[in-house]
Amino acid sequence: MKQTYIDTLSMPLPEDILKRKWAGDLSGALAAIGLRLQEELPLMLRQRLETEAERIRRLPTQYPWNREQAIAKMQELVADFTADEFDALELAGKIDFIFIEGEKRYFLRFHRTLEKYPDMMARMGKTVDGKSPWLDPMIEKIRTNGSLSYRIEMETAVYPSDDAFQPGVYRAWLPFPIPCAQQRDIRLLEGTPDEIAPETAVARTAYQQKEWAKGDKFAIRYDYISTIRYADPLHQIAPEAPLYPDELPVTPADLAEEGAYIRFTPYLKALEAELSAGAASDAQKAWRYYEFITTKVKYSFMRDYFQIDDHGEYCAVNAKGDCGLQALLFICLCRIGGIPARWQSGLSIDPNYSGSHDWAQFYLSGWGWLFCDPSFGGGAYRNGNPVRHAFYFGNLDPMRMAANRQYQAPITPAMEHFRVDPFDNQSGELERPGDPVGLNGRQVDGDATLVGRMEL
Repeated sequence: MKQTYIDTLSMPLPEDILKRKWAGDLSGALAAIGLRLQEELPLMLRQRLETEAERIRRLPTQYPWNREQAIAKMQELVADFTADEFDALELAGKIDFIFIEGEKRYFLRFHRTLEKYPDMMARMGKTVDGKSPWLDPMIEKIRTNGSLSYRIEMETAVYPSDDAFQPGVYRAWLPFPIPCAQQRDIRLLEGTPDEIAPETAVARTAYQQKEWAKGDKFAIRYDYISTIRYADPLHQIAPEAPLYPDELPVTPADLAEEGAYIRFTPYLKALEAELSAGAASDAQKAWRYYEFITTKVKYSFMRDYFQIDDHGEYCAVNAKGDCGLQALLFICLCRIGGIPARWQSGLSIDPNYSGSHDWAQFYLSGWGWLFCDPSFGGGAYRNGNPVRHAFYFGNLDPMRMAANRQYQAPITPAMEHFRVDPFDNQSGELERPGDPVGLNGRQVDGDATLVGRMEL
């Protein structure tokens, strides 16, 4: 299946194709790939070229705006925003663009990143408040009582966008909770999946294949118990037993490079050595990695991960990234520094919005497996909340749904085409068997709704 081709992204493209791609000659790049694929090639190079053809096919969907449209997007947020400001932000690397067939085009959600800048927020009439009426009370309970548990009930669904729908057979995958350190007692309450992946799956899904009419969805409702136990590994002595004794033990994979995107590059090795120099313990080392990411890396909405190479290094070099890139950078630095680290992802849940989210686990002697959420920690740092900033080193809030315990993990049954997200499964996947190409991220929609939560 095409998913197995993703590891070929660890190798470079032939330079003539790479030149065409970044010069914006996408049609020329695809034509060059087509000619090359008619030759006798090593298998890995053939798969790399086929994968790149799919990346190039999807790339324009990520960059819909020309310059005039992009400036208008900013002026919808800030009425007096000027073209000169736009050009200055672009030159400073704060507006993502590419060239497509001779025209400069701008990233779909570039303005959603800029609207989080404090100066833009002020011009929009918004104030930055370090307090969170949702997170801070939960965090205080955990810090005071040592733990907090909820039974959480969720509804999720996946379906094609209106303009992508065609009647016929669909195959659909939805993320489904895994038993893990913080999650237990998982129950399917509604829905008719053909299959639910086993509890040991690294990317657990509910799967269905059936004939769909317009308006159909694959939807499920489930509940589970989420428990967080407080850890302050920088200032507390390790407990007599790990906080999460039922979590899976450390394996060699938790210290290893993995696939095309958890790679120990020379720059990341040098960065880790610089950050960890003089640290007296693994906890101090891990804190320095976390502190670097939360204070030096700007949270940014990103194009699809399928369009980005070397995810951890990209985050470190460009000093920007969303939750997943920040978590991957933390995992890379931990593993390089000899600290076992793992991926977790699924949903972050609150009453107003539940959405895809990624975070990390790391292992400290005595403590066992702990959590780290650099993007939530970075948000707390930028908003002037040191308590919440410190909390997300070692802890999570319990309003999460974890469905994945490995980056770039396979889903079952395997998809025929490239997945919308070949690296993670937080929102669901969809395909029509027999289609010549798969659906892209603009053609697949999903919902995640909090039905209820009960403190235990």
